[in-house]
Amino acid sequence: MTVTEEELQRIVARAVKVALGEIQAEKEQETVEQQSQSSVDVKPMDAQQFEEAMNLMESNRGKDQEPKVGIFWYSPHQNDLFGVRSHRVSDYLKPNARSEFGTISCSEMHEDVWKKEYHRQKYKNDGIGPYTGAYEMVPRGRIFYNPDTELFTIAVGSWIEQYPQAVQLIVDEFNLKGINYEVKTAHHWDIGQKWN
Repeated sequence: MTVTEEELQRIVARAVKVALGEIQAEKEQETVEQQSQSSVDVKPMDAQQFEEAMNLMESNRGKDQEPKVGIFWYSPHQNDLFGVRSHRVSDYLKPNARSEFGTISCSEMHEDVWKKEYHRQKYKNDGIGPYTGAYEMVPRGRIFYNPDTELFTIAVGSWIEQYPQAVQLIVDEFNLKGINYEVKTAHHWDIGQKWN
């Protein structure tokens, strides 16, 4: 294969442009990190604060297996969940949502989590990762809990009919095995459906 001098110049110019863009992005990220580091006032915990922190952590031991509510995305290519945000139901002192599915769910929204992770992925992983395209174009869902009926609802889009194997992943991730749960579809979680 022969490359003309003009083609070589175009290739080099493109490579330089890409490299300069990457260098600029790295410098911007370093500046942000330096600014955040220089403005932090770090102080040691006193003995009482340390003891209270340790007691709080100790009281949470073993609670990771409790049933949870939250949000997730499903990757059909990897047959795995990602972007999971989950909270133990026992973390909620009172209902925080109101729907036919239940009165407890996490406060995180798919759109907000996607934006945050997309930017993190862009700067830390050279843009490589699962957060590509629009958040609503990837199968997603939410877990609700109704304390009156003690029923968990896995709310998903019609995509679940094509990927029923995702249900077991969701059950495992949110500790719903042996727990009273149902799977419900609604257009809100359909692929391509944004918040209305």
